[in-house]
Amino acid sequence: MEAKELENDSIESCLIACGNCSRVCLGHVRHCLELGGDHAEPAHIAMLLTCANICRTAAELMTIDSEWHPTVCDLCAQVCEECADACAAMDGMEDCVAACRQCAQACRIMVGEMASEEQHSAEAEDQASTEAVS
Repeated sequence: MEAKELENDSIESCLIACGNCSRVCLGHVRHCLELGGDHAEPAHIAMLLTCANICRTAAELMTIDSEWHPTVCDLCAQVCEECADACAAMDGMEDCVAACRQCAQACRIMVGEMASEEQHSAEAEDQASTEAVS
């Protein structure tokens, strides 16, 4: 499989994971408010909304092939991990924990592949420049 195909597969996986995580986190806002107690604490609700929004934004930037999507996806992975940890501390949030961790992993894989591809491209350009000068 060529590098571009791997990149496209990782972007597609990341898009799916981000969409799912956003949907799950948004769905849990109501669930948590209905449960009350620690689940309904403002910081926890804000975490769910932050995670849902960064996932949605990351998916939108990947969809339009924005040059910013790797940066936002890296941030998305960090937020998803934090959200997963917060949700893991509460009962009945297992699907949110799983969605957040899956999204964080997909984002990291995609960002890693893109960074690797950019490094290979830069090395090829450097080599071509060196050969042209020789």
